[in-house]
Amino acid sequence: MAEEKSNISYYHFLRNKKKANRQRLGPLAPVAGFILIIGFALFLIPLFIYMLFFNRVYFWVRNQHRIIRKPYYNYDRHRIAHLGLMDKLWCEYCEWANGSLQWIIDVVNEIERRYCPIKNQCDPHCSKAKAWRSEFLPHDHTLPDLKQYLNDGGYEAVSVAEKKEL
Repeated sequence: MAEEKSNISYYHFLRNKKKANRQRLGPLAPVAGFILIIGFALFLIPLFIYMLFFNRVYFWVRNQHRIIRKPYYNYDRHRIAHLGLMDKLWCEYCEWANGSLQWIIDVVNEIERRYCPIKNQCDPHCSKAKAWRSEFLPHDHTLPDLKQYLNDGGYEAVSVAEKKEL
């Protein structure tokens, strides 16, 4: 018997049938979301390529160590056995996009650290910005964990609870 595969989009479809979770554009929401995500990727690719150039040249000109990209990427979710092919592809896209943006932010932060090391007065949201993955499933989750998480809308429940604490 073949191992059962997940279909994360299907769980979102089921969740969105509930009145409280309905998306604004109804059945067009997944299409609009897909177009927006692809548009974001098309925006991010040139920025990523420019930052490859910038990181090497700028820090070379300044005679400083460049920011290495590798630590910002952890392509491992494709190894989760129960994910279907499309889920694996979307996971890899998200890892690339989030890793790229974190790397770009750290390049800019390094420039700021070297040339303007003045702290901002921190608002309560400062600590929240660093923990953006705290509500994700752990890497070693099982298919039942994924089903439960998606059926319960776990990521929204945590976010709402955190907002109430503020």
